[in-house]
Amino acid sequence: MASQVAHIVYAKKYLDKHPRKDADNFLLGTLFPDVRRIADELSRHETHIFFKHLDLDFKDLTGFQSGWKFHLWCDMRRYEILNKYNFLNLKHAASFGGMAARLLEDEILYEKYNNWEKLSLLLNNPPVITTPLDVSQETLERWYAMVSKYFEKKPSDKTIKIFISKQPSQKKEADGIIDALGKLRNNQKAVEILKKVSEEII
Repeated sequence: MASQVAHIVYAKKYLDKHPRKDADNFLLGTLFPDVRRIADELSRHETHIFFKHLDLDFKDLTGFQSGWKFHLWCDMRRYEILNKYNFLNLKHAASFGGMAARLLEDEILYEKYNNWEKLSLLLNNPPVITTPLDVSQETLERWYAMVSKYFEKKPSDKTIKIFISKQPSQKKEADGIIDALGKLRNNQKAVEILKKVSEEII
């Protein structure tokens, strides 16, 4: 799994090569699956095991559905790349289910996207979204507003702690995640491998 900044950077990389008129909806879809972090009614299985085939074939899918599928494909592809470089064997790489690594990846990639202000406008004013899952528009809007706030500046220990503290499943682990993140940040090999993900993912 990647975290939110990484998903946007990877989506931009895809959209630069495959422009879409519905790019905004694609980006909303890309951020959608992790809404389950604040939605008691949703499980990871429901949001992440949804499409039969994880590929880049978006035929017959809406922009939102295409972005959703792209998120899942990126999670799979990222895992393959990390495995290739034995990333998960590095100390602290798998801490807290890999959360520290995902957040470090966000730090590394933040400056590869240059339109955070426009994206924040979209996230703070999303259209009405209909999904086949039991998730309310109110929950979606709350999730997108949280992510928008997280995107305001390059991730730091302070902004990361605020972001994960708003997620019920991560709240109690916030201090431990920040500690593991600091240790991983100082591991040059870990940083180099996470940079390789962004180079190789698309």
